[in-house]
Amino acid sequence: MQTAIEFQNLIELFNKSVDAVGQPDKLCLEILRTERHETLSFGQLRQGARAFALWLVGHGDIRIGDKAALLGKNRADWDVALWGIVLAGAVPVLIDPERPVAGVTNHLLHTDTRLLVMADDYQDEDARRELKEFAHRRGISLVEMGETPLGAREVAGPDDAEAEPVLDGISARVKPDDTAVILCTSGTTGDPREVELTHANLIANIQGSVEKIRLSHGDVLGHILPPHHSFGLTVGKMLALRAGAINIYTNKYRQISQIIRDRQVTIFIGIPALFTMLARKMEESLTAEKKKRPLLRLLDRYAPKLVGRGMVRKLGWQRLRFFLSGAAPMPKWVLNVLWKRGFLMYEGYGTTENSPVYGFNEDPRKLGSVGRPIRTLQVKIADGQNRTLPPGQRGEILLGGPCIMKGYYKNPKSTAAAVRTDEKGVRWLHTGDLGYLDDEGNLYITGRKKYLIVLPGGKNVNPELVETALSEARFVNEILLVPHLQKDPDGVVQETVRALVQPAWDVIETHTNLDRAELVEKPHVVKKLVWDSIHECQRKSRQLSHFEKISSHHVEIQIEEFQKTSTGKIRREAYIRL
Repeated sequence: MQTAIEFQNLIELFNKSVDAVGQPDKLCLEILRTERHETLSFGQLRQGARAFALWLVGHGDIRIGDKAALLGKNRADWDVALWGIVLAGAVPVLIDPERPVAGVTNHLLHTDTRLLVMADDYQDEDARRELKEFAHRRGISLVEMGETPLGAREVAGPDDAEAEPVLDGISARVKPDDTAVILCTSGTTGDPREVELTHANLIANIQGSVEKIRLSHGDVLGHILPPHHSFGLTVGKMLALRAGAINIYTNKYRQISQIIRDRQVTIFIGIPALFTMLARKMEESLTAEKKKRPLLRLLDRYAPKLVGRGMVRKLGWQRLRFFLSGAAPMPKWVLNVLWKRGFLMYEGYGTTENSPVYGFNEDPRKLGSVGRPIRTLQVKIADGQNRTLPPGQRGEILLGGPCIMKGYYKNPKSTAAAVRTDEKGVRWLHTGDLGYLDDEGNLYITGRKKYLIVLPGGKNVNPELVETALSEARFVNEILLVPHLQKDPDGVVQETVRALVQPAWDVIETHTNLDRAELVEKPHVVKKLVWDSIHECQRKSRQLSHFEKISSHHVEIQIEEFQKTSTGKIRREAYIRL
């Protein structure tokens, strides 16, 4: 695929995008965290990033291609640090702030990091002190993000008159195929590693995404995406900047409805768990209203979009264009609940290794699909011998084109296993995901190869498909299917399933008139309610084959919340005990 990218590098993308806004005082970023509220204008971002870049070059002894790690939660200084590192020609290494010190130090060493930018709210004081001592011993420079904004306190090396040629000189030397950023990921083979994305990778992906979303300077993009994650970096940061749109980040999950209203959000991006909660509350609210208003029951049956328009007015969501979901499969019932009432819910897909956006489905006739790829990406389905399969046949999803990563940092063996170049010179990523294409080129994902559970009879159970189907069960909040080994009567060890269920405590409390503490003391009551709702859900399901349906002895109640990644996905590997 020959794609002309808009910019030579991210430095050019940043400068031209900020210049195009034309209003330095226009809001660029708002952070609405439970413990933090900050704003940043386009002018402030430009000024702070340039000042920090000049300090890195003049006093931090950072050179083009040097690695500079960024460790912190979403905050205004995170953006200043990111773009300051980029403008200095260095490579940001984005590390999950949920990782303990040992995990952070491993990344610092493995990526040859020369400078660490650490937030003053990383973990706790002991962890920060341990990292400072480690950095000092290893000769790694340290910059802390504190109360004084980055770029305001650093003393720049060259003065203002010299700044322009210094930064322009750096930009001229940074090439499209140079590494632009390094991100940590579980990779296509499961174990944590670092992904190298080039300037061309990211620019091609942003270019295709802006076209697909039709994002403009008039949009207000709201999201819950952590910035160190590939989806949070490109869609939650770079996409809005490229379009000159306002970027709103929040972790106030219970206030998202009000934030969409008060900030006049036009696009809201989240994860399936968030939209599942939204759909469940919508159904519960409407069910209660229908009991009091018989006319509403008729309207919702015969004119659901009219009901949806009334909800939009009541919520104050008149400017909302659509929702966009990524990071995990979306339950089909959630799509149905939202779409039938006129709420556009676009389900997307992507991997860190493809920079990361694949695309999304915007066709109500294709619910359950993730649609066709952005213009700068190709997709095909391959069998075990790497032969391309025709529409309708299931196999491994391969993504190709200029968005595909440079590779796993200092790991050529894993890179060669994940990325292969064909006879036309197109680089193809073997995602490890399973799916098929329909006749119109829409992609349907059926699961991941490594998570398949093989039953004694040879049938393959895709746990993610079962989980999304059973998420509709009334008393289920979240469900996780993992493999389990057990002996049959003859002593033969066979693989079966464990279904770990986190109950919908609020719904059960309302149903039983018991509080959570009382329910925990009555596990048999909770399990019966959960199992009955799962059984009813399976009875009605048209998605599950008979061998994919679980039985009551597979069900285990998970009292506490599941361990989650920073993007809200359950840490599946933490619950697999073979």
